[in-house]
Amino acid sequence: MKFLLANLTSRQFVPAGTSLRLLRMLLVAMLFAVALSLFAAKSHAQMPDTQMGPEAGSELRGAGPMASPSPSSNDMPPPVPNLHIPQPVRGSMMVSPPYGNAPLRVGFFVLASDPEGLGFLTYSWNFGDGTVSSLPPELYIFHTYYKPGSYVCQLTATTVDGRKATLLQGVIVEPPTH
Repeated sequence: MKFLLANLTSRQFVPAGTSLRLLRMLLVAMLFAVALSLFAAKSHAQMPDTQMGPEAGSELRGAGPMASPSPSSNDMPPPVPNLHIPQPVRGSMMVSPPYGNAPLRVGFFVLASDPEGLGFLTYSWNFGDGTVSSLPPELYIFHTYYKPGSYVCQLTATTVDGRKATLLQGVIVEPPTH
């Protein structure tokens, strides 16, 4: 990590014309993505595995002197359907820079996770200044705010099967400097 930071700050191995500020923003986004994936893996590891349905507990029937005899077909309860409740979509959004003078070009970095593994269909953006957009999923997107004010950017990430997550991020735009 020190080597990577040293290379970014000394501009070694950086293509000509690349902004150091952009490289630092991308580094922050990558570190945030790693933290999110570690959080998702930890959350998934803490979830207990459960088995539902008629086969649950069937290994105990007739398995010892105290076990009850297997029920006849007339005594069988109706089968229990396997219900799958989809996991909610998780995500976060960062903005860089979060404030500045108009016109302010802002980069929004999106880290969204679909625990079901189906993926995302669209990202619907409302930048809070009257601009809305529906785009295919991207890791980051840029938007320029031309008027001073406080804005709330809203992103709705929609999965292929219709599950949604709404993420919010604030931006403050000051009057232009002369």
